[in-house]
This record gives sequence, structure tokens and C-alpha cells, in this order.
Amino acid sequence: MAAQYRTVVGLGNPGPRYLTTRHNVGFLVTDILRASSGASDEDQLESSLAANAKAALEGSLDRTGWQERAGRLEASLSICGWSASLVKPQTFMNCSGEPLQDFLSFKKTPISEVIVVHDEIDLPLGSVRVKVDGGEGGHNGLRSISSTCGGRAYARIRVGIGKPPPGSPLAQSEDGVATWVLSKFTAEERLIVEELLIRAAKAVVVLAREGLRTAQNRFNR
Repeated sequence: MAAQYRTVVGLGNPGPRYLTTRHNVGFLVTDILRASSGASDEDQLESSLAANAKAALEGSLDRTGWQERAGRLEASLSICGWSASLVKPQTFMNCSGEPLQDFLSFKKTPISEVIVVHDEIDLPLGSVRVKVDGGEGGHNGLRSISSTCGGRAYARIRVGIGKPPPGSPLAQSEDGVATWVLSKFTAEERLIVEELLIRAAKAVVVLAREGLRTAQNRFNR
């Protein structure tokens, strides 16, 4: 089947300070997809994603191939016969929609052909879910995209980062969630996060190549 999705957007905050924070898993997934571009079969993709997920969390991932344009980073992607554009807005999370809208207008691409990869506090760490359309669940990056780019009819790869542990100071603090999403993953979480990034990247590829139903059957468990 022909791929419906030709643009993959990772959400996050720009700059080294935020590189491996929970809020930036969208950036990390698009980074490892870009670094895995050129994989021609499933085995090659599997090994490439594994190596690149590890490198991304260690801060040693090769991030060449990105070009800066009008408040965003762009790159091309080719995996197993599927090609797409990658976009990382650089305007901070709350204004993600503005540079994306500029990109979509230039490319004449409807929002229905976009996959957005984003962090999801309502899913436990390690979970991935695939959906199309629907509400934003309080995610400011999604709100910005929905309000700026023509509605909610885009696909989402929801990457579970969990919530502050019950009983912890952050769980009881008024701004605890904001502090939590901007915190870095712990050393104990690293292996889980490596697998999470690999799983989310695979979900992008399966959704684009095989469609929504197949992706949901495989990942929404």
C-alpha cells in the first residue's frame, strides 16, 4: 500500500539543556530515525535503531543531515522503501505549531499526512500508543499544532514517560508535572528508555508503511 504519511514531527525543546529530558522523547525518536536512514530491510533497521537509541541517550549520536530553516530543523528519511521529511520545531514546545505550519504550507502538505511523536505522561514509562485525531490531553505542543496547522486529523505516536511517583514531592507539588517532564531520565531508567525509543521509532515506520490498524494492533497493548 502507498504510504499516507510523508512528514514526521518530533516534539521537544531546543538546546543541550533539554536534550535527554522526558519532554524531548519526540526529538530523540526523530533523531534516531534520521540516523537510521538508509536501512533497507527489517534486520538492518533493527540493529541500526538499537545502536542509535543507545548513542542518543549517551549524547554521542551523529546528528548530521539536519538543516535549519525558519524556526525548525528539517531532514530527509528513507527506510525500507518509505521516504519522508523529518521536522523538529525549534521554538520551544508551546509554539510547535508555528514552524510546522510554515513547513506544511511550503510543501503543500495537509495535516492528515503528518505523524507527531510526543511524550505522554498519562502512559507509564516504556509504553507506546498509536492514534489519529482526538484531543490533546493537556499537551501544549499538540494544542499548538491543532490550533495552528488545521485541526486534529494528524497521527500521534504517544511515548509514555509516566508521572511523578505517588507520594514523591513532585507528585504533591503544584508545578510538579512541569518539573517532572523537564527532568532527565535516571541511570536506572536508561535501558527502559532505550527500548522505548526503539519501539516508538518502529511504530512510526509501521504506521507509515502498513497503516493505522496494523500499527495499533502491534503497539496498543
